[in-house]
Amino acid sequence: MIEELALNSTTAIVRLLAMLAVATMAHELGHVFAARLFRIPVLRIAIGLGPVIWHRSLPAGREFVLRAFPVGVMIGLPGRQGTFPERPPWCDLLIAAGGPIINLLLFVALAVLDGLGLIADPLLPWVRTLALISVFLGISNLLPVPGLDGGHIVMLAAVKLGLRTSSRGQAAVQKTGLRLTAAVCAGVVVARLLQLI
Repeated sequence: MIEELALNSTTAIVRLLAMLAVATMAHELGHVFAARLFRIPVLRIAIGLGPVIWHRSLPAGREFVLRAFPVGVMIGLPGRQGTFPERPPWCDLLIAAGGPIINLLLFVALAVLDGLGLIADPLLPWVRTLALISVFLGISNLLPVPGLDGGHIVMLAAVKLGLRTSSRGQAAVQKTGLRLTAAVCAGVVVARLLQLI
């Protein structure tokens, strides 16, 4: 199976990027589903990383953003403070966990389908790539690193335990962690691609 997933051709690179996009979209839809469960509107959908290359304002204060590197999707929700009624931290905790939960469920579903032999042979490399990326994305996002869902969960737990921080302070920590995480991920991808050249 590892040989099927090796990045040794253009097809494998395209497969990897396509399945990364699918796994990321599923992850963010997990957050959206959890937010909608609590009737919290999604105010921003951003596709990609890096500088904004296209922006569109939508009705009801919503916006759609396209960034320079079309890898990854992020959503924006209204802040917890200042909402009426103010939502409890456990609500945001469940929203933060929604993405990793969907990734892990997607991995289990694909592994079961593969194990039962219900996937056509030409699709096996694509499905296995998606399953591996999905489980990696789900587990790695639970790491307690600012910018990842696990970091957000740790911050919410700290608030629940009595730590008082401003929304602006929390956002700054998350943004810094996200930038560092994105830089590390970009470095790994570039290093891997350079090995192929």
